[in-house]
Amino acid sequence: MESRCVPSARIVSVCALVAVLTVAVLGCSQPPAPAPAAAVPTQPPKAAPAPSATTAPPQVVTPAPAKEAKPQAKDAKPEKVAKAEEKKPTKLKAIYSALSGMQSPPWIAKEAGLFEKYGLDVDLAFISTSTTIVPAMLSGEVVLATMGTAPVIAANLSGADLVMVAATTNTVIFYLFGQPSILRVEDLKGKAVGVGRRGASSDFAARYVLPKHGLEPDKDVALVQTGGATETLAALQAGGIQGGVFSIPHTLTAKKQGMRELVDITSLGIPYTQTSVVTRKDYLSKNRETIMSFLMATIEAIAVAKRDKEFTVKVIGKYSNIQDREVLEETYDVIVTKVLPKVPYVTAEGVQTVLNEAAQEDPKAKSAKAEEFFDNRLVKELDDSGFIKKLYGE
Repeated sequence: MESRCVPSARIVSVCALVAVLTVAVLGCSQPPAPAPAAAVPTQPPKAAPAPSATTAPPQVVTPAPAKEAKPQAKDAKPEKVAKAEEKKPTKLKAIYSALSGMQSPPWIAKEAGLFEKYGLDVDLAFISTSTTIVPAMLSGEVVLATMGTAPVIAANLSGADLVMVAATTNTVIFYLFGQPSILRVEDLKGKAVGVGRRGASSDFAARYVLPKHGLEPDKDVALVQTGGATETLAALQAGGIQGGVFSIPHTLTAKKQGMRELVDITSLGIPYTQTSVVTRKDYLSKNRETIMSFLMATIEAIAVAKRDKEFTVKVIGKYSNIQDREVLEETYDVIVTKVLPKVPYVTAEGVQTVLNEAAQEDPKAKSAKAEEFFDNRLVKELDDSGFIKKLYGE
């Protein structure tokens, strides 16, 4: 038994040859073994980069048999090293100002991983009040916001440097509802109508539609600031107000509660930049690539919404805290199908409508030009490049 363990000279030669070949093969894919003390290299070999949150941990590579080994290109780099050298995502904070389907593009971008796709690490948060949003943006705490246009105009007329770089809604998407006892708009005389806040889009909608029915806002009808659509609907149900202005998806909920739809303000086709993507002018000038990436994610999110109804309905339900399937279906059918634009240009006509409304409170709005408040250059660049058409297979 033991005699078979003693190698012959011939076997020793073969083994030695195999050992030499094995060492040669290993030398092509692994760091070389330590050299004798007399052969010290001029520079020490560089250590492999340590794994990080965006770098996969090193993998053990099993060398191929000698007959399959192939030389690597001179400048080729292992995959793990290439990943380590990838640019880290740009971190930023962005907000949305309403729990409405009109503000769903950033929700979809977040849930679909589109921000990450375009190199962004976005902390997406909800802030409902412009008195909080604007200071947060001016301080640099918030970089981008999906919000109403009226606060942007009011802030800039007071010296701020905000700018709209895209618009996801260029018309008024609101409805005027009343309690069951209110049969027509004229019945609201001497009553109270709820709006989100003074100067907000819902406030504009109420002030636009009431005079068309012979009612003067703040005189014939009291406009009550509730804070938002959810609060308006709750106050309407509780009897604290007799009418309310809100948008989808709260409209179907109101109908289910027995409230009466008095005016479909959306059908009036009022040019009005209701929801836009906003940043600071100085940030845009210094971080153009970051804003472009955010817009690419937002625009692709709209494309995803239009082609993937089931996913979009789930996302809207998650962020708006609405689980009623019928309500979500109506939101999708109106907002996503009919309102969200493939190419989200800000329209001068829509901004001018908001300016005209602002002029009633701030005389400076009368001399201001709509073009001072928006910049369509990035959207136009994406439009001209064919980026948007490719999203729709055009």
